[in-house]
Amino acid sequence: MPLRIQKFLSQCGYCSRRKAEELILTSHITVNGQPATIGQIIDSTQDVVKVDSHRIQNISKETIVLLLNKPRGVVCSRQTRYVSEKTVFDFIPRPFINESFFYCGRLDKDSQGMLILTNNGDFVHKLTHPSSNITKIYHVTLEQPITSEHKAKMLRGIENQGEYLKAEKIIELPSSNDRQVLEIHLKQGRKREIRRMIMVCGSYVHRLKRVQIGQLKLKNLAIGDVKHLTPKEIDLLFA
Repeated sequence: MPLRIQKFLSQCGYCSRRKAEELILTSHITVNGQPATIGQIIDSTQDVVKVDSHRIQNISKETIVLLLNKPRGVVCSRQTRYVSEKTVFDFIPRPFINESFFYCGRLDKDSQGMLILTNNGDFVHKLTHPSSNITKIYHVTLEQPITSEHKAKMLRGIENQGEYLKAEKIIELPSSNDRQVLEIHLKQGRKREIRRMIMVCGSYVHRLKRVQIGQLKLKNLAIGDVKHLTPKEIDLLFA
C-alpha cells in the first residue's frame, strides 16, 4: 500500500511523524538501502524500511492510550543520565510491556500530572499539533507572588528566546500556605513555557502539575498510577 514514509513509521508505532522527519534529516532511515527523503512514497508491502540497521514492519494493532499520573523526578525519555533515574516508560503496565509507546506532550523532570502515552504515532500528531487547538490546564505554585500586571502580560503574550509564549487564561486558586497558586490554561506547547513566562515575571515555579487535557481531568488516580483510557475518555481529550 503506497503511503508517505513518515506516516508509515507512525502507523507502525515506531515514532511520531515529527520524529520521523528528524530521523530522515539525520540520515538514520533508509528505503531499500538508500537514504530516505521527507515525504517519500513507499510501498509498505514491498519496500524495506530500516532505522539504522533495524527493519520496520507494519503490523496492524489496536491503538492503546494510557494516562499516567507522572511523579516528579521522572523523565520523559527512553534514556537517562543516571542508572537510578526512572523514565515514564518504567510505569507501563505489565499487559502492555511488549508494545512500543511514546508520550504526547512531555512534562519536564520537575513537573507532575497528566501524561498521555500511546502506541499510535498518528494519535500523538493529532493530540499535540497546534491545529487541534486543545487546551491544557496546569496548577502552578510559585516561589514568589506575581502581580496582576504580570498576569496581564502573560495573557497578552511574551517574547522569550525567539519564541512567543502565551497563556489563554489565568485563575488565582486558594492556597493552604503563603505561596501563590495559579491555574494556567495553555493551547500551545512550547518547551518549559510556563516556567519561562514566570521567570520573565520575576518569580520561579515551585511546583507544576498538569490537571486537564481537553475535557479529560486528572482525578482519582494516584501519583505513579496508570489508567487504560476508554473510547469515551479518549474523545474527551479532543472535546
